[in-house]
Amino acid sequence: MHENGDPCLAHALSSAANCADLHQHGDIAPRASRRGLFRAAGLLGAGALVSGATTATPAVASAGRHDPDGPRFTLVVMPDTQYLFDEDRGDSRPLDASLRWILDHSGDENIVFLSHLGDLTQNGLATEFAAIGKAFTVLDRAGAAYSVLAGNHDIASNTTDQRGDSPYLRTFGPGRFARSKSYAGAGPDGYNSAHIFTGGGRPWLVLALDWRPSAAGLAWAQSVIDKHPALPVIVTTHELAFADDGGQAHLSDFGRQLWDDFIARNDQVFLTLNGHFWPPGRTVLKNDAGHDVHVHITNYQDRYYGGGAMIRLYRFDLARRCVDVETISPYFQGLPAAKRNELAELEVELTGDANRFSLDLDFPARFAGFAPVKPATRGRRARF
Repeated sequence: MHENGDPCLAHALSSAANCADLHQHGDIAPRASRRGLFRAAGLLGAGALVSGATTATPAVASAGRHDPDGPRFTLVVMPDTQYLFDEDRGDSRPLDASLRWILDHSGDENIVFLSHLGDLTQNGLATEFAAIGKAFTVLDRAGAAYSVLAGNHDIASNTTDQRGDSPYLRTFGPGRFARSKSYAGAGPDGYNSAHIFTGGGRPWLVLALDWRPSAAGLAWAQSVIDKHPALPVIVTTHELAFADDGGQAHLSDFGRQLWDDFIARNDQVFLTLNGHFWPPGRTVLKNDAGHDVHVHITNYQDRYYGGGAMIRLYRFDLARRCVDVETISPYFQGLPAAKRNELAELEVELTGDANRFSLDLDFPARFAGFAPVKPATRGRRARF
Protein backbone atom coordinates (compact mmCIF):
# COMPACT_ATOMS: atom_id res chain seq x y z
CA MET A 1 0.00 0.00 0.00
CA HIS A 2 0.91 3.67 0.14
CA GLU A 3 3.14 5.33 2.72
CA ASN A 4 1.91 7.03 5.88
CA GLY A 5 -0.10 10.13 5.12
CA ASP A 6 -1.51 8.83 1.87
CA PRO A 7 -5.20 7.86 1.54
CA CYS A 8 -4.19 4.22 1.60
CA LEU A 9 -7.61 2.69 2.05
CA ALA A 10 -9.74 5.03 0.01
CA HIS A 11 -10.22 2.28 -2.51
CA ALA A 12 -11.24 -0.42 -0.02
CA LEU A 13 -14.75 -1.03 1.21
CA SER A 14 -14.03 -1.74 4.86
CA SER A 15 -12.03 -0.06 7.59
CA ALA A 16 -11.15 -3.57 8.71
CA ALA A 17 -9.00 -4.08 5.63
CA ASN A 18 -5.34 -3.80 6.54
CA CYS A 19 -2.98 -2.42 3.95
CA ALA A 20 0.60 -3.26 3.44
CA ASP A 21 2.44 -0.69 5.56
CA LEU A 22 1.32 -1.84 9.01
CA HIS A 23 -0.81 1.27 9.55
CA GLN A 24 -3.70 1.47 11.96
CA HIS A 25 -7.13 1.82 10.35
CA GLY A 26 -10.39 2.60 12.05
CA ASP A 27 -10.99 0.33 15.01
CA ILE A 28 -8.18 -2.05 14.14
CA ALA A 29 -6.04 -2.97 17.14
CA PRO A 30 -2.57 -1.34 17.08
CA ARG A 31 -0.06 -3.41 15.18
CA ALA A 32 3.70 -3.54 15.38
CA SER A 33 5.69 -1.30 13.08
CA ARG A 34 7.89 -2.84 10.42
CA ARG A 35 10.97 -1.83 12.39
CA GLY A 36 9.42 -3.35 15.51
CA LEU A 37 8.91 -6.65 13.75
CA PHE A 38 12.50 -6.78 12.59
CA ARG A 39 13.81 -5.58 15.95
CA ALA A 40 11.97 -8.44 17.60
CA ALA A 41 13.56 -10.76 15.08
CA GLY A 42 17.02 -9.43 15.87
CA LEU A 43 17.51 -7.74 12.51
CA LEU A 44 17.75 -4.12 13.58
CA GLY A 45 20.46 -2.61 15.71
CA ALA A 46 22.91 -5.29 14.64
CA GLY A 47 23.18 -4.60 10.93
CA ALA A 48 19.75 -5.43 9.59
CA LEU A 49 20.91 -6.73 6.24
CA VAL A 50 23.75 -9.13 6.74
CA SER A 51 26.57 -8.18 4.43
CA GLY A 52 26.26 -10.21 1.27
CA ALA A 53 22.97 -11.77 2.38
CA THR A 54 21.12 -10.60 -0.70
CA THR A 55 24.05 -10.44 -3.07
CA ALA A 56 25.49 -13.92 -2.73
CA THR A 57 24.97 -16.10 -5.78
CA PRO A 58 22.33 -18.73 -4.97
CA ALA A 59 23.48 -22.32 -4.98
CA VAL A 60 22.77 -24.09 -8.22
CA ALA A 61 19.99 -26.64 -7.82
CA SER A 62 17.86 -28.66 -10.15
CA ALA A 63 14.16 -29.07 -9.82
CA GLY A 64 13.11 -32.60 -8.94
CA ARG A 65 11.12 -34.36 -11.61
CA HIS A 66 7.40 -33.98 -11.20
CA ASP A 67 4.73 -36.14 -12.74
CA PRO A 68 2.68 -34.06 -15.19
CA ASP A 69 0.11 -36.83 -15.55
CA GLY A 70 -0.44 -37.72 -11.91
CA PRO A 71 -3.85 -36.78 -10.48
CA ARG A 72 -2.24 -34.91 -7.58
CA PHE A 73 -0.04 -31.84 -8.00
CA THR A 74 0.89 -28.71 -6.08
CA LEU A 75 0.69 -25.02 -6.91
CA VAL A 76 2.83 -22.90 -4.56
CA VAL A 77 1.76 -19.34 -3.75
CA MET A 78 4.03 -16.71 -2.20
CA PRO A 79 2.63 -13.32 -1.14
CA ASP A 80 4.30 -10.02 -0.25
CA THR A 81 8.04 -10.32 0.48
CA GLN A 82 8.64 -6.57 0.54
CA TYR A 83 10.05 -6.27 4.07
CA LEU A 84 12.81 -8.70 3.20
CA PHE A 85 14.03 -6.34 0.45
CA ASP A 86 13.88 -2.83 1.91
CA GLU A 87 16.99 -0.76 1.16
CA ASP A 88 19.54 -1.89 3.78
CA ARG A 89 16.91 -3.36 6.08
CA GLY A 90 15.80 -6.93 5.73
CA ASP A 91 17.16 -10.37 5.07
CA SER A 92 17.03 -12.55 1.97
CA ARG A 93 17.53 -15.82 3.83
CA PRO A 94 13.81 -16.57 4.34
CA LEU A 95 13.19 -16.22 0.60
CA ASP A 96 16.24 -18.33 -0.19
CA ALA A 97 14.91 -21.01 2.16
CA SER A 98 11.47 -21.03 0.54
CA LEU A 99 12.89 -21.26 -2.97
CA ARG A 100 15.21 -24.08 -1.94
CA TRP A 101 12.29 -25.89 -0.29
CA ILE A 102 10.31 -25.67 -3.52
CA LEU A 103 13.16 -27.21 -5.50
CA ASP A 104 13.90 -29.86 -2.87
CA HIS A 105 10.26 -30.94 -2.71
CA SER A 106 9.27 -30.52 -6.33
CA GLY A 107 9.29 -34.27 -6.77
CA ASP A 108 7.57 -35.57 -3.63
CA GLU A 109 5.06 -32.70 -3.61
CA ASN A 110 4.71 -32.80 -7.40
CA ILE A 111 5.16 -29.02 -7.52
CA VAL A 112 4.26 -27.70 -10.95
CA PHE A 113 4.31 -23.93 -10.48
CA LEU A 114 5.04 -21.00 -8.12
CA SER A 115 2.98 -17.79 -8.22
CA HIS A 116 4.33 -14.69 -6.45
CA LEU A 117 1.55 -12.20 -5.70
CA GLY A 118 3.50 -8.95 -5.89
CA ASP A 119 5.21 -6.43 -3.61
CA LEU A 120 8.47 -8.23 -4.10
CA THR A 121 10.25 -5.17 -2.72
CA GLN A 122 9.44 -2.31 -0.38
CA ASN A 123 10.51 0.70 -2.43
CA GLY A 124 10.89 -0.55 -6.00
CA LEU A 125 14.55 0.46 -6.05
CA ALA A 126 17.00 -0.96 -8.56
CA THR A 127 19.20 -2.21 -5.72
CA GLU A 128 16.27 -4.03 -4.13
CA PHE A 129 15.35 -5.66 -7.41
CA ALA A 130 18.95 -6.62 -8.05
CA ALA A 131 18.90 -8.49 -4.74
CA ILE A 132 15.60 -10.31 -5.17
CA GLY A 133 16.28 -10.91 -8.84
CA LYS A 134 19.50 -12.69 -7.92
CA ALA A 135 17.63 -14.79 -5.36
CA PHE A 136 15.20 -16.01 -8.03
CA THR A 137 18.00 -17.13 -10.33
CA VAL A 138 18.03 -20.41 -8.40
CA LEU A 139 14.66 -21.17 -10.02
CA ASP A 140 15.84 -20.02 -13.43
CA ARG A 141 18.88 -22.28 -13.32
CA ALA A 142 16.77 -25.23 -12.20
CA GLY A 143 14.21 -24.67 -14.95
CA ALA A 144 11.42 -24.28 -12.38
CA ALA A 145 8.17 -22.71 -13.57
CA TYR A 146 7.04 -19.52 -11.84
CA SER A 147 5.43 -16.12 -12.29
CA VAL A 148 5.74 -12.76 -10.58
CA LEU A 149 3.73 -9.56 -10.86
CA ALA A 150 4.11 -5.95 -9.79
CA GLY A 151 2.54 -4.76 -6.57
CA ASN A 152 2.10 -1.15 -5.55
CA HIS A 153 5.46 -1.12 -3.76
CA ASP A 154 7.26 -2.39 -6.85
CA ILE A 155 6.34 0.49 -9.14
CA ALA A 156 4.79 3.97 -8.96
CA SER A 157 1.45 3.06 -7.43
CA ASN A 158 -0.44 5.85 -9.21
CA THR A 159 0.34 4.36 -12.62
CA THR A 160 -1.13 1.58 -14.76
CA ASP A 161 0.67 -1.09 -16.72
CA GLN A 162 1.36 1.60 -19.35
CA ARG A 163 3.98 3.21 -17.08
CA GLY A 164 6.95 2.14 -19.20
CA ASP A 165 10.39 1.29 -17.90
CA SER A 166 11.04 0.43 -14.25
CA PRO A 167 13.49 -1.62 -12.16
CA TYR A 168 10.73 -4.24 -11.90
CA LEU A 169 10.44 -4.55 -15.66
CA ARG A 170 14.21 -4.65 -16.12
CA THR A 171 14.44 -7.48 -13.59
CA PHE A 172 11.28 -9.52 -14.13
CA GLY A 173 10.23 -8.50 -17.63
CA PRO A 174 9.63 -10.80 -20.62
CA GLY A 175 13.33 -11.34 -21.24
CA ARG A 176 13.75 -13.19 -17.98
CA PHE A 177 11.12 -15.79 -18.84
CA ALA A 178 11.91 -16.24 -22.54
CA ARG A 179 13.53 -19.64 -21.97
CA SER A 180 10.90 -20.93 -19.54
CA LYS A 181 8.83 -23.81 -20.90
CA SER A 182 5.77 -22.55 -19.02
CA TYR A 183 6.00 -18.98 -20.29
CA ALA A 184 3.18 -18.18 -22.72
CA GLY A 185 4.02 -14.55 -23.38
CA ALA A 186 3.42 -11.04 -22.09
CA GLY A 187 1.42 -8.05 -23.19
CA PRO A 188 3.08 -5.20 -25.12
CA ASP A 189 3.55 -3.36 -21.82
CA GLY A 190 5.53 -6.26 -20.32
CA TYR A 191 3.75 -6.04 -16.97
CA ASN A 192 1.04 -8.63 -17.66
CA SER A 193 2.08 -12.18 -18.43
CA ALA A 194 0.65 -15.63 -19.13
CA HIS A 195 1.99 -19.01 -18.07
CA ILE A 196 0.84 -22.55 -18.81
CA PHE A 197 1.77 -25.48 -16.59
CA THR A 198 0.76 -29.12 -16.86
CA GLY A 199 -0.85 -30.95 -13.95
CA GLY A 200 -3.16 -33.92 -13.80
CA GLY A 201 -2.51 -34.64 -17.45
CA ARG A 202 -3.82 -31.34 -18.76
CA PRO A 203 -2.65 -27.72 -19.18
CA TRP A 204 -3.67 -24.91 -16.83
CA LEU A 205 -3.36 -21.19 -17.56
CA VAL A 206 -2.07 -18.66 -15.03
CA LEU A 207 -2.55 -14.95 -15.72
CA ALA A 208 -0.23 -12.69 -13.72
CA LEU A 209 -1.81 -9.24 -13.88
CA ASP A 210 -0.27 -5.90 -12.98
CA TRP A 211 -1.16 -3.84 -9.91
CA ARG A 212 -3.40 -1.73 -12.14
CA PRO A 213 -4.05 -3.38 -15.49
CA SER A 214 -5.23 -0.87 -18.08
CA ALA A 215 -7.97 -1.43 -20.64
CA ALA A 216 -5.22 -2.43 -23.07
CA GLY A 217 -3.76 -4.81 -20.52
CA LEU A 218 -7.11 -6.50 -19.93
CA ALA A 219 -7.74 -6.70 -23.67
CA TRP A 220 -4.46 -8.57 -24.01
CA ALA A 221 -5.41 -10.91 -21.13
CA GLN A 222 -8.74 -11.55 -22.84
CA SER A 223 -6.96 -12.41 -26.06
CA VAL A 224 -4.90 -15.02 -24.20
CA ILE A 225 -8.02 -16.67 -22.80
CA ASP A 226 -9.63 -16.54 -26.24
CA LYS A 227 -6.61 -18.36 -27.70
CA HIS A 228 -6.93 -21.08 -25.06
CA PRO A 229 -10.68 -21.66 -24.80
CA ALA A 230 -10.43 -25.06 -23.11
CA LEU A 231 -7.94 -24.19 -20.34
CA PRO A 232 -8.93 -23.63 -16.71
CA VAL A 233 -7.62 -20.21 -15.64
CA ILE A 234 -6.11 -18.95 -12.38
CA VAL A 235 -5.93 -15.17 -12.11
CA THR A 236 -3.17 -13.76 -9.90
CA THR A 237 -2.87 -10.06 -9.10
CA HIS A 238 -1.82 -7.92 -6.16
CA GLU A 239 -5.15 -6.40 -5.17
CA LEU A 240 -8.56 -7.93 -5.61
CA ALA A 241 -10.09 -8.80 -2.25
CA PHE A 242 -9.53 -8.11 1.45
CA ALA A 243 -10.81 -10.09 4.42
CA ASP A 244 -12.48 -9.26 7.71
CA ASP A 245 -11.26 -10.67 11.00
CA GLY A 246 -13.49 -13.69 10.51
CA GLY A 247 -11.66 -14.65 7.32
CA GLN A 248 -14.51 -13.69 5.00
CA ALA A 249 -13.16 -12.07 1.84
CA HIS A 250 -14.76 -9.07 0.10
CA LEU A 251 -13.89 -7.37 -3.15
CA SER A 252 -12.16 -4.01 -2.81
CA ASP A 253 -13.34 -1.11 -4.96
CA PHE A 254 -10.68 -1.86 -7.55
CA GLY A 255 -11.32 -5.57 -7.16
CA ARG A 256 -14.98 -5.04 -8.00
CA GLN A 257 -13.97 -3.32 -11.24
CA LEU A 258 -11.64 -6.14 -12.17
CA TRP A 259 -14.33 -8.67 -11.33
CA ASP A 260 -17.02 -6.92 -13.39
CA ASP A 261 -14.80 -6.06 -16.35
CA PHE A 262 -12.86 -9.28 -16.67
CA ILE A 263 -13.14 -12.14 -14.18
CA ALA A 264 -16.91 -12.61 -14.01
CA ARG A 265 -17.16 -12.59 -17.80
CA ASN A 266 -14.75 -15.50 -18.25
CA ASP A 267 -16.13 -18.80 -17.06
CA GLN A 268 -12.70 -20.40 -17.40
CA VAL A 269 -11.52 -18.45 -14.35
CA PHE A 270 -12.21 -20.66 -11.32
CA LEU A 271 -9.63 -19.33 -8.83
CA THR A 272 -8.18 -15.91 -8.02
CA LEU A 273 -5.20 -15.23 -5.77
CA ASN A 274 -4.08 -11.88 -4.39
CA GLY A 275 -1.98 -10.37 -1.63
CA HIS A 276 -1.76 -6.72 -0.51
CA PHE A 277 -4.20 -6.78 2.41
CA TRP A 278 -4.28 -8.84 5.57
CA PRO A 279 -5.63 -10.86 7.30
CA PRO A 280 -5.94 -13.80 4.90
CA GLY A 281 -9.39 -14.95 3.90
CA ARG A 282 -11.53 -16.39 1.15
CA THR A 283 -14.97 -16.42 -0.38
CA VAL A 284 -16.83 -17.95 -3.29
CA LEU A 285 -18.53 -15.69 -5.85
CA LYS A 286 -20.81 -16.54 -8.75
CA ASN A 287 -19.65 -15.44 -12.17
CA ASP A 288 -21.88 -14.35 -15.06
CA ALA A 289 -22.42 -18.00 -15.99
CA GLY A 290 -23.63 -18.76 -12.47
CA HIS A 291 -20.56 -20.84 -11.62
CA ASP A 292 -18.29 -20.68 -8.58
CA VAL A 293 -15.10 -18.67 -8.50
CA HIS A 294 -12.90 -19.14 -5.43
CA VAL A 295 -11.46 -15.78 -4.33
CA HIS A 296 -8.47 -15.97 -1.95
CA ILE A 297 -6.46 -13.25 -0.19
CA THR A 298 -3.06 -14.34 1.13
CA ASN A 299 -0.60 -12.08 2.94
CA TYR A 300 1.62 -12.59 6.01
CA GLN A 301 3.84 -9.52 6.07
CA ASP A 302 2.24 -8.34 9.32
CA ARG A 303 3.57 -11.43 11.05
CA TYR A 304 6.92 -12.09 12.70
CA TYR A 305 9.97 -11.49 10.50
CA GLY A 306 7.84 -9.73 7.91
CA GLY A 307 6.16 -13.01 7.03
CA GLY A 308 9.43 -14.82 6.47
CA ALA A 309 8.62 -15.59 2.80
CA MET A 310 5.91 -17.93 3.98
CA ILE A 311 4.33 -20.05 1.26
CA ARG A 312 0.91 -21.54 0.70
CA LEU A 313 0.59 -24.98 -0.86
CA TYR A 314 -2.43 -25.64 -3.06
CA ARG A 315 -2.50 -29.43 -3.41
CA PHE A 316 -4.83 -30.27 -6.27
CA ASP A 317 -6.30 -33.77 -6.06
CA LEU A 318 -8.26 -34.56 -9.20
CA ALA A 319 -9.08 -38.07 -7.96
CA ARG A 320 -10.70 -36.80 -4.75
CA ARG A 321 -11.97 -33.68 -6.54
CA CYS A 322 -10.65 -31.23 -4.00
CA VAL A 323 -7.81 -28.82 -3.27
CA ASP A 324 -6.07 -29.13 0.09
CA VAL A 325 -4.42 -25.91 1.25
CA GLU A 326 -1.60 -25.62 3.77
CA THR A 327 0.51 -22.63 4.87
CA ILE A 328 4.10 -23.17 6.00
CA SER A 329 7.37 -21.36 6.60
CA PRO A 330 10.34 -23.30 5.18
CA TYR A 331 12.68 -20.79 6.81
CA PHE A 332 11.48 -21.40 10.35
CA GLN A 333 10.97 -25.10 9.71
CA GLY A 334 14.60 -25.30 8.72
CA LEU A 335 15.93 -23.68 11.88
CA PRO A 336 17.00 -26.07 14.64
CA ALA A 337 14.36 -26.12 17.39
CA ALA A 338 16.91 -24.78 19.86
CA LYS A 339 17.34 -21.66 17.73
CA ARG A 340 13.63 -20.91 17.31
CA ASN A 341 12.19 -18.44 19.81
CA GLU A 342 8.55 -18.41 20.86
CA LEU A 343 7.52 -16.19 17.97
CA ALA A 344 9.35 -18.31 15.43
CA GLU A 345 7.64 -21.45 16.73
CA LEU A 346 4.28 -19.91 15.84
CA GLU A 347 5.38 -19.41 12.23
CA VAL A 348 6.47 -22.96 11.37
CA GLU A 349 3.00 -23.60 9.99
CA LEU A 350 -0.30 -21.78 10.28
CA THR A 351 -3.57 -23.46 11.15
CA GLY A 352 -7.14 -22.24 11.40
CA ASP A 353 -9.77 -21.99 8.71
CA ALA A 354 -8.07 -19.08 6.94
CA ASN A 355 -4.75 -20.85 6.47
CA ARG A 356 -5.41 -24.59 6.40
CA PHE A 357 -8.50 -25.85 4.62
CA SER A 358 -9.88 -27.98 1.81
CA LEU A 359 -11.96 -26.90 -1.16
CA ASP A 360 -14.46 -29.32 -2.64
CA LEU A 361 -14.11 -28.79 -6.37
CA ASP A 362 -15.80 -31.09 -8.85
CA PHE A 363 -13.40 -30.35 -11.68
CA PRO A 364 -15.30 -32.09 -14.51
CA ALA A 365 -18.57 -30.40 -13.53
CA ARG A 366 -17.02 -26.96 -13.03
CA PHE A 367 -15.14 -27.08 -16.33
CA ALA A 368 -17.89 -28.75 -18.35
CA GLY A 369 -18.88 -25.48 -20.05
CA PHE A 370 -15.52 -25.12 -21.81
CA ALA A 371 -13.67 -28.44 -21.37
CA PRO A 372 -16.19 -31.29 -21.19
CA VAL A 373 -14.89 -34.75 -20.34
CA LYS A 374 -14.95 -36.99 -23.37
CA PRO A 375 -17.04 -40.16 -23.01
CA ALA A 376 -15.11 -43.36 -22.37
CA THR A 377 -14.59 -45.52 -25.45
CA ARG A 378 -13.40 -49.09 -26.03
CA GLY A 379 -13.44 -49.88 -22.35
CA ARG A 380 -11.11 -47.02 -21.41
CA ARG A 381 -12.03 -44.81 -18.55
CA ALA A 382 -12.60 -41.15 -19.38
CA ARG A 383 -10.00 -38.90 -17.75
CA PHE A 384 -10.25 -35.27 -16.81
